[in-house]
Amino acid sequence: MARRLQVLEGLLSEVVFQLDAEGRVTYLGPGWEKLTGTLRAVSQGHPLVEAVHPPDRDAARALLESVSAQRLPDARQELRLSVGDDARWVVLAARGVPGQPGEVVGTLLDIDSRRRAEEAVATRERYLETMVEVQRRMMPHQLPVDLYASVVEPLGRVSNASRVYVFEMHRGPQGEPLASQRAEWCMPGIPPNLEDPNMHGLPLLEALLPEQASALMHGEPVQGFPTSFTPVLAPMLEAQGVRSVLLLPLHVHGQLFGVIGFDNCREARPWGPIEVNLLSGAAGTLSLALEQRTDKALRVRTETTLRRTEAGVHLLIEAFPDPVMVHVGDGVLLSVNPALVQYLGYRDAAELVGTHVLELVREEDRGAAQLYLGQALEGKRSSRAVEVPLVRRDGETVVADLVTLAVVFDGTPAWVTMARDFTERKRSQAQLILADRMASMGLLAAGIAHELNNPLAYVLSNLDFLHATVGPRARPLTPDDLVECRQVLDDAREGAERMRQIVRQLRVFSRVEDNREEPVDVHRVLDSVAQMAASEVRPRARLIKTYGVVPLVRGNEGKLFQVFLNLVINAAHAIEEGQSETNEIRITTRPDDGERVLVEVRDTGGGIPPEHLRRIFDPFFTTKSAGLGTGLGLSICDTIVSALGGHISVESAVGVGTTFRVALHAASPLDSVARHGL
Repeated sequence: MARRLQVLEGLLSEVVFQLDAEGRVTYLGPGWEKLTGTLRAVSQGHPLVEAVHPPDRDAARALLESVSAQRLPDARQELRLSVGDDARWVVLAARGVPGQPGEVVGTLLDIDSRRRAEEAVATRERYLETMVEVQRRMMPHQLPVDLYASVVEPLGRVSNASRVYVFEMHRGPQGEPLASQRAEWCMPGIPPNLEDPNMHGLPLLEALLPEQASALMHGEPVQGFPTSFTPVLAPMLEAQGVRSVLLLPLHVHGQLFGVIGFDNCREARPWGPIEVNLLSGAAGTLSLALEQRTDKALRVRTETTLRRTEAGVHLLIEAFPDPVMVHVGDGVLLSVNPALVQYLGYRDAAELVGTHVLELVREEDRGAAQLYLGQALEGKRSSRAVEVPLVRRDGETVVADLVTLAVVFDGTPAWVTMARDFTERKRSQAQLILADRMASMGLLAAGIAHELNNPLAYVLSNLDFLHATVGPRARPLTPDDLVECRQVLDDAREGAERMRQIVRQLRVFSRVEDNREEPVDVHRVLDSVAQMAASEVRPRARLIKTYGVVPLVRGNEGKLFQVFLNLVINAAHAIEEGQSETNEIRITTRPDDGERVLVEVRDTGGGIPPEHLRRIFDPFFTTKSAGLGTGLGLSICDTIVSALGGHISVESAVGVGTTFRVALHAASPLDSVARHGL
């Protein structure tokens, strides 16, 4: 058996582990040594959390303790393991051992490559946005009075530096080259140095090593740790809490004009090549802006600045790993990068350049895409990611998140749109939504059967009465008999109609693949939810509906049904059974800002503790007992409402109750008809 287990573990990509009740390792799979570089025998008998990267240990300890104490049946989380001086991303999955109190088994899955790739893409996107912002601030028609102050703040935030500053070179009384600090930005909690006398009249070039001074003079960056610098500069950096530093030269008319510096006071981490290159580009933009201020030929210098900056933007777009397109205000494509050509299945960029952006969008989605582009051109929502289906050359549809930014391209105002593939995430999201629907149907199955059984019982009873009354050998019917038969038929018809409405609600709720958006009567949805959830609500509270005068909303009836059914069931489960007369669940609708409809679901349950409130929309987070919740409901509610362009929020007080608010966009006035509330 042990041999078979070794063979099986050799096929797994995860590392299997087992912990005792004290959290100590009692077993580790053979992949542990490859994952961490540590022998299994060394880790045996030690707490597993000791192998976790220090910043993630509290989260790992809380997860393992929750599983060990049976507060959660199982759990998983992405965190880092310590690997020498570095860290490695893994997915930690753990589960308690039935019948063995306190013992835990689990796996560690290596996801380091995926996380680092995601972080690299996010870094590139962050730097692209900042480069665009710096370029915009440096444009000649809006050059700020304080050039330095307008640049150090965005560069500090994007580089995650602790402190960013600018030193300007000048001559001392004897003609010696000195440097004085002119601007500074500091992260909260980092003390500023701008007023420090030591930062003015500093012999910077003499305080550097000869090769470092030479690099700055020739336009090259210098970086290192305090120990990398001279005995003059090293103590100064250490006194300021600097653990690593990056210096970029500012050249004006070919001469060293100053330096822009980046301090890291948290960790001794060098800046990577991509960061150095992009920050050097920003320093070059600042140098050109300084030239404009010191040269009479402002127009010539401006054109040079734009050409150099645009060349950098061209290179950045070409090398960007995600699909990128550049288009002018009317939507005509000026340029596309190789990633977009490949993503859409074309052979060459020339096939796309000159076409209209909307030609890449499905015909039924062009209205929404046109609205998004219009908002981007007006600068209202240019940085908001929007989900848009794009059409490949072969006709296949791929779903992408689009982000649009304004730039100057070849001397002309233009817009850069970046696309991130959303197809696989969309498929996974649909599977989670379906799983949540099935969980809700399972929870309500008994209640639905009861709701169908009641009208079915009296329909059958009434039909039996009619059969006996008008069947074979029946006596002649009197006028009173006919009136009674008609009343019996009306009752049977009413029961059949009630069953038809329940079946209709089930059909609406089961339309999984229907993603069509249309005007929806939110009151009709809420009435259906109230009827479907009646079996869960009735033993716990009174359901009160307070409807206002609201228009139709833009959405999908089945998905909105799922959202409000989840909220009403959650409200019911927050209240103990047996006190239905003293508790209530109130559903309220009202207009909000004229363009939206607000739906509130308020309960008088026990409320949500503050430590849970910030996590309730996280996937798989639940405080319900095992078998009562998947932890998907509220996360899916948030996903559905956000995809419809709406917003969901929550307020709660322990011992008082909870209120969920869902804001939805009103449908177009041409399609929407306001209805009066009940």
